[in-house]
Amino acid sequence: MGIKTPKILERDIQRGILHYLTLKGYLVFKHRNVGIFKKSTGSYIPLPAQDRGISDIIGCLSNGRFFAVEVKVPGNKPTMEQKLFLQRVSEHGGVAILAYSLDDVMKGGL
Repeated sequence: MGIKTPKILERDIQRGILHYLTLKGYLVFKHRNVGIFKKSTGSYIPLPAQDRGISDIIGCLSNGRFFAVEVKVPGNKPTMEQKLFLQRVSEHGGVAILAYSLDDVMKGGL
């Protein structure tokens, strides 16, 4: 039997990126991308349409420039809403990064 490689989880990639950006001194937030859990029904109240697609990590660089990082595990692709959000951030002068690893964030200029 071969050695089983542990599965990479999106939250672990996010954690590493958040730690790196915090060490760089940036103002950084993890955006909660799930609806509100309703105990009585055991289901989620979905996010409002305007909140869909907001990147996993958002923040502000030392110079005041806004940034957004959409984090995915290798092999996963962003939704249309996530792509649109990154595009809008870029069009407004912010830094928009699709990251499969910390290296992608560093190559993206953060």
